[in-house]
Amino acid sequence: MNKVLYALLSLVMLASCADSYTIQGTSNVSALDGRKLYLKVDQADSLIDLDSCDVVHGQFSFHGTIDSVKVAQVFMDDVNLQFPVVIESGNINVKLNNTQQRVSGTPLNDKLNDFWTKFTQLRNQYGEIDHEESAAILNGHDEETINAQLIKKALVVYEKGDKLFTKFVTDNFDNVLGPWGFLTRISYDTTPNAYPVWMNDYMYAYALNQLPSWVEYIMTKATDKFKNNPQVKAFYTNFQQTQKEMNGTAEPATTSPEASGTTTNPDITPPTPAQMAGDSVH
Repeated sequence: MNKVLYALLSLVMLASCADSYTIQGTSNVSALDGRKLYLKVDQADSLIDLDSCDVVHGQFSFHGTIDSVKVAQVFMDDVNLQFPVVIESGNINVKLNNTQQRVSGTPLNDKLNDFWTKFTQLRNQYGEIDHEESAAILNGHDEETINAQLIKKALVVYEKGDKLFTKFVTDNFDNVLGPWGFLTRISYDTTPNAYPVWMNDYMYAYALNQLPSWVEYIMTKATDKFKNNPQVKAFYTNFQQTQKEMNGTAEPATTSPEASGTTTNPDITPPTPAQMAGDSVH
């Protein structure tokens, strides 16, 4: 009898451990010391706090239990640090430095880190093209000619981003990263003023023009689990209605902001933790 009770207690303890997560974080950004960080997730079209902690001498930690795997964001007070973390069972390591922002330690976080690093590098390339344009103008080159040349470089960056998102979403249809990547791509591509001023009008229009075909491609390839994700399903229903209205095959429907499944737009160029901690953040 005692052996049976011991076995049952062991199973309960193992189950409890399996449903817990611990995030150990480090930062070399002095401006973060003494600030409070929050771990937030979307729930019912609003953000809720999973946990909070203070940064003390470059160290911080979150911990808790989970009933399902989710993608969370790290906030400093009310400011999103643009640092996604998968809340899944295990020990998760986070670095929030100026030169390196990394999450690791669990399978999905390793996948997320690889994707987010590549995505951030691509977004930074738009800034590099912007600097190239400014330098060329200062050197006396014709602005219209230079901009036409550099727009072509920007389009190459966009196409790389398209391939990156497509592979990431299709490789993760049946876990939490697929829907998150899908909605993140949509949020970025539908955000105005996403690019340097001189290229913004062209690139924004281009992104909006490409998005419908990408959405349909993803949904054609998608698994049932992906299609039935509540946020994906809500977005796609609204998307189809909008497409019908644009084609003149349906009357305009009254929709709430929540119907799109994407209620927040992240900042386009992920800033460093030091920038987010500074007084210049708005």
